[in-house]
This record gives sequence, C-alpha cells and structure tokens, in this order.
Amino acid sequence: AWNKQQDSWIEVDLLENKLIGGIVTWGRGSNDAVPQWVKSFNVKYRVDGSNDWNNYTDTGGSLLTFIGNEERYQPVVNDFEVSIVARYIRLYPLSWNYGPTMRWEVLGCTQCKSISH
Repeated sequence: AWNKQQDSWIEVDLLENKLIGGIVTWGRGSNDAVPQWVKSFNVKYRVDGSNDWNNYTDTGGSLLTFIGNEERYQPVVNDFEVSIVARYIRLYPLSWNYGPTMRWEVLGCTQCKSISH
C-alpha cells in the first residue's frame, strides 16, 4: 500500500516495454487502520528510452480521470479504452478518503483491441 500527501504520484517500473490494458485499485487493506482509499486519479506513462511522460487521454485527446474506489476492500477495474505500450506507469491521486492510500495492479494483455504509442 502507498500513502502520500497531495501533489504526489506512485510509479511502477515494469523493467521493459509491456502492453498494458488497464489498472486495478484497492484501498488500504488493514482492518484496524483508518479507512483510506483513492476516489479518482490520472495516469501518465512512458516507454523505455524516453524521458517524455504521456498523459492517458480519451479518444478526443482530453486528460482522462479514472474513477477509483468507494471503500477499501473491493477492487475497481479500469480497463483502458485504448491499450498502451509502456515501461513506466504513474498514478496521480486527485481525490481520496482520509488520505491517498492505495494498492494497485497493472493489467497486461496479450491481445488488445487498439494500441496507443
């Protein structure tokens, strides 16, 4: 789990470019802890060898805000409308309950409908 204050992000390095089809998020998992989860977030990504971060956008080119969790235990799956190729992925929390704490997983795919480069 990850917990950081406003204007922060969390990043994963997949060690090589991978085909990514979405993100799964959960809130803080401990029963005795303050109930924390991320309600909404943006995604940025970049490929191996590049220093340029790309915003994940909708098909019209507008920055896409993903809907996160409403409680801490149930996973929320956000399938990407257009899959991406990336080595690095960052999530930027926009709103949260008690604190921007989250668990998350990247969804790879072997056959995706569309690919954004």
